[in-house]
Amino acid sequence: MRVRHKGFLFVITLALCSGLVAGPALAADTNPEGRVYHASVNPLADVEQALGRAKESNRLLLVVAGGNWCHDSRALAARLKQSPLAEIVQKNYELQFVSVGYFEQGRDVMQRFGVPHYYATPTVLIIDPANEELINAQDRHQWGNAYNIDMPTSVEYFEKWLEHDLTAESVAPSDQVRQLNLEIDKFEQQLADRLVAGYAIVGPLLKEDVAGDKPEGFEARWNELRDFRSAIPKAIDKLRNDARQRVAAGEENVQLTFPEFAPLSWEAR
Repeated sequence: MRVRHKGFLFVITLALCSGLVAGPALAADTNPEGRVYHASVNPLADVEQALGRAKESNRLLLVVAGGNWCHDSRALAARLKQSPLAEIVQKNYELQFVSVGYFEQGRDVMQRFGVPHYYATPTVLIIDPANEELINAQDRHQWGNAYNIDMPTSVEYFEKWLEHDLTAESVAPSDQVRQLNLEIDKFEQQLADRLVAGYAIVGPLLKEDVAGDKPEGFEARWNELRDFRSAIPKAIDKLRNDARQRVAAGEENVQLTFPEFAPLSWEAR
């Protein structure tokens, strides 16, 4: 039975814009009204407070994490203020924006909800505040292309979670699937740690580019990191689907084949 469950925390979090940033950053400033990603002393504390408000109001918490330098982040923030999506958000969500800075912030917010890192800006996480369960794990990355997502699609996305059926997803996985998922989790964590190093390289270059300084080698490194971080969720989803399907087909002692990611230019070879 499908029941309306208003106790969801919608967390839209951190990641990377899918396209290359225009520089100087906002020479062609699309969606300037979406510049809502302001620095905070403690973004995680901000999210915890928003979670508390969501619990008290029995509404969803919508946390949008991104950067003012990112046209996809600004596009989503601006759309959330436009009718008819604005009315849906105001009625059903507790809205909290989070700035990722230049990739030096936000990972702790991700990890708070069981996500090793963000792969796109903005990223969307949906959490039930009653049990703090992430419920939109598979498509949390799609908003990295927010600039190209139209209003009807946006409305459909944010409305569908208002009718989320918790009981339909409450069936526990088998022991074998659970063990395989632990192996996949470990693999994803290793990739996320590599991504941290990449963000530390590209983030400062991005900041210089936004300031109009045109750092040498920025575009090549940006594109390299973009391809890497975009490939991670696809690889993880494929592994999880493979695990479920093979176990469901009756295969025993499933051995997953983990993809190899070549060293990035800044990694020791």
